[in-house]
Amino acid sequence: MSAPVIRLGSRHKRLVYAAFALLWASGALWLLFHYFFRVDGDFGPAAHPLEAWWLRLHGLLAMLALVALGSLATHHMRLAWTRSKNLRTGLPMLALTAWLAVTGYALYYFSSDDNATWLPLVHWIAGLALPAWLSIHVLAGRQRTPRATIRTRPTPALRAVDAAPVHTRASRKASP
Repeated sequence: MSAPVIRLGSRHKRLVYAAFALLWASGALWLLFHYFFRVDGDFGPAAHPLEAWWLRLHGLLAMLALVALGSLATHHMRLAWTRSKNLRTGLPMLALTAWLAVTGYALYYFSSDDNATWLPLVHWIAGLALPAWLSIHVLAGRQRTPRATIRTRPTPALRAVDAAPVHTRASRKASP
């Protein structure tokens, strides 16, 4: 039996990419609506009505992304760590996602006037950088791992077929 492969399976890869892409898109949409799509209110510029919904969706998708990150920890990260593979980009990727989780938590539970100028900024700058760093990590891993080492499904073993004849209704009627 061959050694387990660090590279993600196609379904797992699609789910992880989708979770982080949706999370990134909801955060980017919140940024756009917060800074560029303000509406005129009774007392000056006000938040766009969709801004709160983008933020709620972003919080929900953050939970999904944490589940996706946890799914990577059991196999992908553990094998890469024990084999010392792609750690130069993998550890910063893990640190970046941990930073985003911690700053997102802080924004939700510890936001105040004192940190309102810098805390959102450090969160969304790191968040906007996530796709670039993920691309660097994936490309570095693909360069280090030859394509031939990807695990494929084993072909099922062939079984011998019984030599006994198969009796059908038609064969029973024809026999004396």
